[in-house]
Amino acid sequence: STISYPFCLPATCITTLPYAESFDTNFGQWLQAVNDNMDWTRGTGATPTANTGPTADHTTGTGHYLYTDATSPNNPNKVADLYGPCVDLGGLATAELRFWYHMYGTAMGTLRVDVWDGSAWTNGVHSLNGDLGDSWQQAVVDLSAFVGSEIRIRFHGTTGTGATSDMAIDDIQIDGALPP
Repeated sequence: STISYPFCLPATCITTLPYAESFDTNFGQWLQAVNDNMDWTRGTGATPTANTGPTADHTTGTGHYLYTDATSPNNPNKVADLYGPCVDLGGLATAELRFWYHMYGTAMGTLRVDVWDGSAWTNGVHSLNGDLGDSWQQAVVDLSAFVGSEIRIRFHGTTGTGATSDMAIDDIQIDGALPP
């Protein structure tokens, strides 16, 4: 479905890169959606369900990360959307999003990265699916197609068929390079 937000307002747009968020203090400038099925949860240590989710954050082991709690009734195919702040990619030659993800569990669903360019969503700029192992892994997403725009990132997590589909994200970074 089409939504009229999030729209970028220049007064609130991040213009200095790199931009980073670790979720160690709070959600930073990331916002929960209001029209999805569930929220992303800020956690430390292990997620509540055995055999799914990380046992600690990506870096220190004592910090925080965000995860989807797939315990009933949050499965199957329940959606949690998380919206990032407006980021100005004007004047850049290239741009990229880097983040760490953890997708461990036999019932794992799908994690999708979507980009809002000020007028429309591009869904599935990056997509991860299924049980990808019990470790944190880094994703690198090319945002060069959006250079010149003010964008927002959306993490679109969809739980799988059961409770063992707790996915997690941590240490998000958006960076860009100026033309030579």
